[in-house]
Amino acid sequence: MPNTIKPLGLGIASRRVLSDVVTDDLRQAIVDHELEPGRRISEDELAAQMGVSRGPIREALARLEREGLITLERHRGARVASWSGQDIDEIYSMRSVLEELAIEWACKNATVADLAAMDEVLTRYSKLTDKQRTPKEVSKIDLEFHSALFASAHHDRLFKAWEVMRSQIHAFLVYTWSQDDKVNKEFLPMWGPDHLELLEIIRAKQTTKAKAVIHEHVERGARRVIVHFKETPTVNASKKKR
Repeated sequence: MPNTIKPLGLGIASRRVLSDVVTDDLRQAIVDHELEPGRRISEDELAAQMGVSRGPIREALARLEREGLITLERHRGARVASWSGQDIDEIYSMRSVLEELAIEWACKNATVADLAAMDEVLTRYSKLTDKQRTPKEVSKIDLEFHSALFASAHHDRLFKAWEVMRSQIHAFLVYTWSQDDKVNKEFLPMWGPDHLELLEIIRAKQTTKAKAVIHEHVERGARRVIVHFKETPTVNASKKKR
């Protein structure tokens, strides 16, 4: 028999656009590893648990497939994505190219409002206590900063490409920073200074330096992730019994 989905604390969807609610809640469950990589998920179970019809569930799964968090298999339904070392290499090599282009365009196009948006993210981070600087919270702020950086490039197609990858990177960050106390002790205290450097380079319009710094920034992230995020898909209970 297939695994039943454990209660995720998702609750009944609100009256906001249901597909958006379902998508947001499922995305968060995957990013937080409540729904583990490789797990098959049932539209009927999700619909019953969240108090919605299968329509919003189906739309949410399709959107999450486009984000790389869900795999839809013909005649077999949906499965939470899992990532191999090669997958991570592909994702981070793509991220490196996108981030370099984003910071290049940001150096040319960032407005006062764009710089203020990135600065506001850094200010919120600086106000967190050590106890509040959890992997989950810092990863959320990290994605907000990089999304603001991409927005400051004023390159619509580039921003859309970033949106496709963003959720996968979020999953990597939460998982990696949750697994390694050494990473937490060495990296998390440097999050603020590292990102402040990026902001100041953009403010100074130092394009050549910006591309070099963001390249190393992404490479460091890839090295941390690859140590911990070679996922092994969950095996169905029926297969274990064979």
